[in-house]
Amino acid sequence: MKTWRWLALGAAMTVALSACGGGSAGNGGTDGSALPSASGTGGRQEAKEIVFHNGDWPKPQDQRLEQFEQWKAKFEAENPDISMKTENFTYDTNTFLPKAESGQLPNLFGTWFTEPPKIMNAGYAADITEYMDRLGYTEALNPAMLELVKKDGKIYGVPVSGYYMGMWYNVNLFREAGLLDDKGVPKFPRTYEELAETAKIIKDKTGKAGFFFPTKNNQGGWQFMTIAWSFGAEFEKQVDGKWQAVFNSPEAVAALQYMKDLKWKYDVLPDNVLVDVNDMYRLFGTDQVAMAFGTSDWMNNPINDYKMNKDNLAVSAVPAGPGGRVSLTGGSLFMFANNSTPEQIEAGFKWLKIKGVSPEASEESLKGLEESLTADRKLNRIVGPHGMQAWINEERVQAEDAIRQKHKNVNLDLWSDYMKNEGVTIRPEEPVNAQELYKTLDAVVQAVLTDENADPKALLDAAVADFQRDYLDKAKG
Repeated sequence: MKTWRWLALGAAMTVALSACGGGSAGNGGTDGSALPSASGTGGRQEAKEIVFHNGDWPKPQDQRLEQFEQWKAKFEAENPDISMKTENFTYDTNTFLPKAESGQLPNLFGTWFTEPPKIMNAGYAADITEYMDRLGYTEALNPAMLELVKKDGKIYGVPVSGYYMGMWYNVNLFREAGLLDDKGVPKFPRTYEELAETAKIIKDKTGKAGFFFPTKNNQGGWQFMTIAWSFGAEFEKQVDGKWQAVFNSPEAVAALQYMKDLKWKYDVLPDNVLVDVNDMYRLFGTDQVAMAFGTSDWMNNPINDYKMNKDNLAVSAVPAGPGGRVSLTGGSLFMFANNSTPEQIEAGFKWLKIKGVSPEASEESLKGLEESLTADRKLNRIVGPHGMQAWINEERVQAEDAIRQKHKNVNLDLWSDYMKNEGVTIRPEEPVNAQELYKTLDAVVQAVLTDENADPKALLDAAVADFQRDYLDKAKG
């Protein structure tokens, strides 16, 4: 992704950072114990060991666990005064607040780009400006991503990766339907109309679902946004300093009608429409579905979980709708709990450096990336393609590209359309209550896919009224 495009996008993203707010959390650790004091008082003054609570840890069944354990061993060898306690912290809007209020957040935790405004305004994240500046992160990170983790000129998060939505293709099913070109690359549909037609051809020729669309766990609303924007729809608009829900426009209705047609006119969706992306990994990885929205971040999930052949995945830019070719963008980041001591924050940055989340282009700082790709290659995971990159310093970008090229194990012709992303307008997630918006839209998408007589306009009118009352009327301008 060109840097200048992100600089332009950054201006649009800044609206997500609303001022004000405060709040506090307790001073406990993830195991219920008190976290070490920065200065140490009383009996604690003699305790020299720093306890770093690291929420960046894979689940026991995750194939990356061995790699993380090696990094942990390296971390502890280099930092004998630091004890690392690990936790698989998965950000969840339903459980985050209780953990934050009770001081039970790990020192280092991950979240998504929709969440920093809420976390910063509530005072649950530590100000890490000093560390970001001193360690070179501030100048080296994509400025648009960095803007999302700022409040009142202070930095509260470390952007790690960005994505833009693309289209996934199951090469086996496209081959079976006779839809590969002479290079073995799927014939990508370039419009949403072509997508529906292609999905129909695949359903007729293979008996398998032509297209997958999630509808629950906030994922239906999230992916519907890409389609609706391409139809010319908008979701939130600021009028006279107040936020208005506007996703019941004719353009939004047309987008929802398109979703309804995929089920009732074209009949190209899986029989069970109450699904999420984990179902997509399963269906895609077992050749049960031909197309789905997807990002480069997910590319190894069907391989890990369902032993899909890495060469069975092709990815392109999203199709165009009446409003153009528009793709949703977002990403992930790390934040530090507000009750973290300076020593714990320093420990967190040391951990990130070992993982390769660092602006440096030295052999040491890139060792984490090299080890990750080496491990991926050994596990026959996809290596070579990339999505949106977090770093803009040329030395780091070139070094990462060289490492990916060294370990590449797939035909990049299957990926080049996605990586170029030509002619696509990328848009950030909505600035106010994005996750709640997705949940609201989940219900709307479910309704049109489960009821042939559902009225898209009536559903959207009701959803707009509910979302306005429950969220936007309470939002600060």
